[in-house]
Amino acid sequence: ESALEKSPCQLTATDVYDISSVVGRDLLQLRAGPQLPAARARLQFRIVRVLEILEALVSESSVAEEQLRRERDSLRRELEQLRAAARGSAPQPSLGPDQMVIDLTDPNRPRFTLQELQDVLQERNQLKAQLLVVQEELQYYK
Repeated sequence: ESALEKSPCQLTATDVYDISSVVGRDLLQLRAGPQLPAARARLQFRIVRVLEILEALVSESSVAEEQLRRERDSLRRELEQLRAAARGSAPQPSLGPDQMVIDLTDPNRPRFTLQELQDVLQERNQLKAQLLVVQEELQYYK
């Protein structure tokens, strides 16, 4: 019953179960015994208190949710401002004659250097030559 006297902010899950148990016990007593006005009044008081606690919790929850929403929106605006400032003040890199700027979000951007492509082609040609040699040997043994 002390859980009913606590502030909604101080309630724990155990307190909620205790309140539920007390209200359930009172309901069983009303059902099992004669209709006592004192028992009915006590139960009504407890139910009203539970509803007040729920109302307070819902109110606090909606206030906290609104504060979080405002904070999120504020952070988003700040992020956009920082991005805009970074785009506007980004120093343009000085590129040499053999360098270029590549957009990393472009799906058609080059992914390999010219040297890497030349190495792959050379390896492919070597493998083709080895395949021809192996095929000739196979023909010889047939």
